[in-house]
Amino acid sequence: MTSATFSMRILEGKANNLMYSSSDTEGLVVVWKHSNVIILTWEECPLGQQYDESTYTKDERHEFSNMDLLLEYLSANSLSIDLFVP
Repeated sequence: MTSATFSMRILEGKANNLMYSSSDTEGLVVVWKHSNVIILTWEECPLGQQYDESTYTKDERHEFSNMDLLLEYLSANSLSIDLFVP
């Protein structure tokens, strides 16, 4: 997804999703807008344990007041906009 599409979808109230997995973990990052706040949730767990929240190694929720702050967070955490999908 391009950065323009990523931003446009969020501003229109649509979610952008990033799913990833490695040899031992898998995760999901979801970004969407609610009212005037951009929400990002990030969940990560051992491979195959996504239905057991007690095993999550990452279960975060962040709020951003604008797109610039969101993009800074994504960059600081090596989350590439190119990897997000609708």
